[in-house]
Amino acid sequence: MTHFDWGSGAIVKPEEPKKKKHVQIIPAQTDLKQRAVNFINGFDINLSPEQLEELEQVVQRSSETFVRDVGKDLMDCRRLVIQALGDKSKRPDAVTACSDLAYSVKALGGTFQYPLMTQIAKSMENFVADRTTANEKQLLVSQLHIDSLYVILAGRVTGFGSTVEQATVAALTKLAERYEKPRE
Repeated sequence: MTHFDWGSGAIVKPEEPKKKKHVQIIPAQTDLKQRAVNFINGFDINLSPEQLEELEQVVQRSSETFVRDVGKDLMDCRRLVIQALGDKSKRPDAVTACSDLAYSVKALGGTFQYPLMTQIAKSMENFVADRTTANEKQLLVSQLHIDSLYVILAGRVTGFGSTVEQATVAALTKLAERYEKPRE
């Protein structure tokens, strides 16, 4: 039904009411719930000493895998950085490898009781962030980060380390800030 709008002086036709959309809620299937929660052979909320020991063993095995995998990644990345020092065409790949390594170590270090590695990896990640290539000094800074990560991993330095390790983190961060420019 049209009407006269006194403010604008025009004849106005009201908008058609919008049709309501019907929403259907589909409950999750029972088997999905069981797989997600694992009712049949999963752990109860109150863990028995045997279940707690079993979970600790799983974490320990995962930690060993983490150490092996990260050690290999550190060696591969270090090798690539060393090659890039002599061959400028490999520098973009070295920067990408450093960025990927820093991201993964930063994400997983704390999970496996290596928060010191997380701190160093964060410094390295910030250093290579938004970088497409690096000059020689910047590659050497990345190499120092990688070497520090490797020493912590090889020495199995868990926790935040002593004052020496914390001073190393601070020095790496300052070094990264000093040689951050130019971004290429």
